[in-house]
Amino acid sequence: MKRFLISILVTMTTAAAFGQLSVGVRAGYGAFGAYFEPPALQGDQVPLYEPNFGIMAVFNDKSNAGIQMEVNYAVKGWREQDKDSSHIEYRRELTYLEVPLMTHFELGRGWFRIYGVIGPYIAFLRDDESTAKNYDRRIAYNPYDMYNQKVRKIDFGNKAGLGFRVNIGKHISVFADARYDLQIAGGQNIFKKQPNGIQASRLTEIGGSVGIVFNILQQRTEKVKEYYIPKEGLDDYPEP
Repeated sequence: MKRFLISILVTMTTAAAFGQLSVGVRAGYGAFGAYFEPPALQGDQVPLYEPNFGIMAVFNDKSNAGIQMEVNYAVKGWREQDKDSSHIEYRRELTYLEVPLMTHFELGRGWFRIYGVIGPYIAFLRDDESTAKNYDRRIAYNPYDMYNQKVRKIDFGNKAGLGFRVNIGKHISVFADARYDLQIAGGQNIFKKQPNGIQASRLTEIGGSVGIVFNILQQRTEKVKEYYIPKEGLDDYPEP
């Protein structure tokens, strides 16, 4: 047991010595929506475009693999609009404090790197606001009534993203990425109840972000020891 704990301590110390720790800020824009079952509920949906921003920390070990944690202010939800008139519209905007904890991996060790992220997030509902413009009749006669249902205070999900990072000197890096919210069948529903035949209700997201990070710990590579082999005496060994 003692040897096991010592080995873990040595591994963590080595990772900290050769890894890279960065902290920074990010801002993005996304197209949001809601996935409902039965599919007939998707008929009038159009993308809801909203911004998001937050703070982040990234740690990579010497093999360019690590974790990325964020705390984001994000507005999600869905939007419906009449196909024949833009004056008939409904919006449901849900404001969350979102905390993703994702695996982060990078390709390359130079000034330009491709990276990917994937992992779960938890989101805490801060505000729920709906706006109806000439949509009252549709709301009143909709048999599924998803417009008046209460949303859960906590939402779960999984994100995946791909982007690139540019190191500007040793201490500053900028990045850009594209992200997608992975829908998992049977996962968390946004409504507290599933009334009137609504079988599923999950938020959807696809978007992008840019940001800047400050490299607090610099990534270093282990130096390969070079041993001197004297030329003298090499001819003394017999040939095989």
